Amino acid sequence: MPLNISKLGKVLKTLNRLEGIKEFNATLPVKIEVKKEINPIRYLIKLGNREIETKSNLPLIVGKKYFAQIKEYKSSIQISNLKPFPEILDTLEKIPFKEKLIKFSKEEILHHLANSNSKTEFIFFTNLLLAFNEKIRHLIINEKKKALMQYKYSKNRVKFYAVFTHLGEIEGEITTDTLIIYSPYTATLQLIEEFKDELSLNVLLKKTEVNNLFSFSENLLNLKV
Repeated sequence: MPLNISKLGKVLKTLNRLEGIKEFNATLPVKIEVKKEINPIRYLIKLGNREIETKSNLPLIVGKKYFAQIKEYKSSIQISNLKPFPEILDTLEKIPFKEKLIKFSKEEILHHLANSNSKTEFIFFTNLLLAFNEKIRHLIINEKKKALMQYKYSKNRVKFYAVFTHLGEIEGEITTDTLIIYSPYTATLQLIEEFKDELSLNVLLKKTEVNNLFSFSENLLNLKV
């Protein structure tokens, strides 16, 4: 039998709550936006409400957003562990959701498609429909910070991908009594380790790169209802 969806919801809610606990912990990944290239290794970046200069040995693209780990010193800032910032987080901020935890059925997705108020909403729900046809479902949480989870049933386990503003991207799977979480960030895994007892599952944590289950696209040519 499929695992109870409440387990997914509990994992998502707990992880999302951890963002508030350590929101200003600079060891967690944060969003930066590259505003200007000053020279091949110096850039002007936007960090929160500030614009500051920093060095990067890796070439950065002006106008692009990244997840990064930040270390601040008295007269400088160091960025490391750069990864592309998932555009879906920016999209979620543009779409109003009225419920705290949203699990879309196919009928609800079609209803939102028919009543979309913007191109952003239409493309977003079209992608949800395309994913649904591939048996990939989506959960969205609407609290102080929005987060998204993709999941897919596979016999007695559920594979999932989740993305958060501060914890970054997470991949994993849930069985009857075990939760495995993958993340490229040591700080994220350490924070989950600290609060893993709240999840009521046997939690295994592994540091590695992650991948989503479904990539959002603006190409609507493959739409199947």
